[in-house]
Amino acid sequence: MQSPWLKHALLSDTGPTATPLDGDLKVDVVIVGGGYTGLWTAIELKNRDPSLDIAIIEKDVCGAGASAANAGFALPMWLQLSFLEKISNTQKAIHIGRASIDAIDDIKQISVENNIDTQISQSNTIWGATCEKQSGHWDKMLALMETFQVHSYQLLDQQKIQEMTGSDALIAGVIDTASIMLHPGNLVRGLRRVALKKGVRIYEKTSMTKLGRTSPPSVQTPAGMITARKVVLAIYGWSLSIPELKRSAMVMFTDAAMTVPIPEKLSEIGFYNAPGFTDSRTFIESIRPTADGRVMLTKSGGWLPFGDRLDACPKHASRSEDQLRTILSAYHPALKDAEIDGTWCGPIDRTADGLPTFGKLPTCPHIIFGYGYSGAGIVPSRVGSHILASLVQDRRDEWTSCPLVRPLNRDFPNEPFRWIGGHLVKNAIERQDRFDHEGRTVGPITKFWLQFTPKSYKPS
Repeated sequence: MQSPWLKHALLSDTGPTATPLDGDLKVDVVIVGGGYTGLWTAIELKNRDPSLDIAIIEKDVCGAGASAANAGFALPMWLQLSFLEKISNTQKAIHIGRASIDAIDDIKQISVENNIDTQISQSNTIWGATCEKQSGHWDKMLALMETFQVHSYQLLDQQKIQEMTGSDALIAGVIDTASIMLHPGNLVRGLRRVALKKGVRIYEKTSMTKLGRTSPPSVQTPAGMITARKVVLAIYGWSLSIPELKRSAMVMFTDAAMTVPIPEKLSEIGFYNAPGFTDSRTFIESIRPTADGRVMLTKSGGWLPFGDRLDACPKHASRSEDQLRTILSAYHPALKDAEIDGTWCGPIDRTADGLPTFGKLPTCPHIIFGYGYSGAGIVPSRVGSHILASLVQDRRDEWTSCPLVRPLNRDFPNEPFRWIGGHLVKNAIERQDRFDHEGRTVGPITKFWLQFTPKSYKPS
């Protein structure tokens, strides 16, 4: 099911129509995946070398995966500095943090220069807590930020959050003043128009049926074969279909809902043009207003696919419309009867440490990959496009030596143990989130399974 974001973007998209691939093709670079990662990488490569012949194949339409299904929070990567520092050093960690700020500037600039209706909000994002036990997860992060002279996070108490959002559900939090909110569907379709304008060939409704680990590598499609000097795999959670990549990440879906436009109601409750916010549950809840007066809600912890069978998961949210509306009304009771425009779900690819991974396929150095955004891919996909472009060009620079270019791990088991264990961990997370709000402590069995919880993009 398409998200309302993508439906709205497709209705207003005046860009040229791309057709499926029909016949064989030989190019310099073929990119598999027409989402943020694939499009940004094509644009970055064209900016570096306009003579490159680049083709993108997308099995659906550009943005039909996670790129137009997310909540539209563009968050700097400062929250991941402690993880980055652990696997590299302070200087390289700060480089990624600064690159993420530059990525937000890039989104703003490309939107203005190409007339993309990204609907960037002037409000920011609050990371808060809905119970005492989950409050203060940001304390160590703020102390670390101080040592790095990063001052974009500000502490908020319950009263201040209520003044800013109209909700008294969050008892404390921090606001990320460098973050932005945007229309994810318009952004991805806008990037598609930019890529086409730069001469990138885009073939939608064209799936990869076989990956040739040869020299040069090849990509087989239903109606032809593409041979290229380099192949870039930008397929997000569908990376689990690649044998070399499947053990380094897992996928769980996030549920989402969006109301119809209700600007008058939002003004009445103090949520119009307000900051969006996420809570501190492991299975995160996030709520934000949109530019046209809607409210969007996400709740993680949805479908858990078996192996790489993401497309076999139901297209609808795992939670009912009434369940999602109940979550929404816990933050704003006045929205308990709000009309829902649509519910949907989207995959989240998580690594064990919450950091994305980039590199060259061990079985074929001419095949490049990047995945594992762990729930916050808008900004890391732009940062990652620099990394992927440098890997394609075989450069030795600050991007190919950054901590996100790293060996593949075997952090997750094969099936059926992944699916069985995943559900046990999922149940443990749900129990802990519930017990935290009830003021209770989970038992030893739950604690045992909680140790296998993949990290999020922020500390918990």
